[in-house]
Amino acid sequence: MKPLRATLLSAAVLLSACASSPPPAWHSLLPEAASAGAATDLPAAAAGPSISIGRISVPEAVDRSPLVVAQGSGLAVLDGQRWVEPVKAQLPRAMALLLAERLPGATVTAWPAAGVAQPDWRLSADVQRFDLAGTPARAQLRVVWTLRAAGTEAAPPPRVFDTTVAAEGGSEAALVAAMRTAVARWADAVAQAAGGTAAAAGR
Repeated sequence: MKPLRATLLSAAVLLSACASSPPPAWHSLLPEAASAGAATDLPAAAAGPSISIGRISVPEAVDRSPLVVAQGSGLAVLDGQRWVEPVKAQLPRAMALLLAERLPGATVTAWPAAGVAQPDWRLSADVQRFDLAGTPARAQLRVVWTLRAAGTEAAPPPRVFDTTVAAEGGSEAALVAAMRTAVARWADAVAQAAGGTAAAAGR
């Protein structure tokens, strides 16, 4: 009976430790004021251009559920701080919501949702840096992207967007908020390239 008693005691200790662990904090790249799906529903009649956002590639090191934060010369994986969904799934949706704000009347669809058959613009992107850093607290975003107009035979030359946003306070929530600002700045650049007026000037 001693082995069974020891096993039961070990299980009780493990259950007690799990019960005392705080629940994880969840973070999102979507604009805080936007409602989920608002920019991906096709309107009955669109007055503005149509934009299709394809897959957005991101570095494998950061495309995981826990937040990955650069600390010193290494990376810290924060199991208690988690994304609500993979970064590569959030980015197209976040960009769709942001571009819909900046291009009134536009039809903006994001992968994997089906869009219009022949959109006026196609956005493709490769995120080369998606860094949350602890010292100093900041978010760094570097994207190589193209915006291809309908009817063009040759692909346009790629553009490079690179920005760093300070994270006030240095908490994980502040780091994510800084990254949301960085993504919004990229959306400003894309909207300007598509002929729109960038929103929230001064970000």
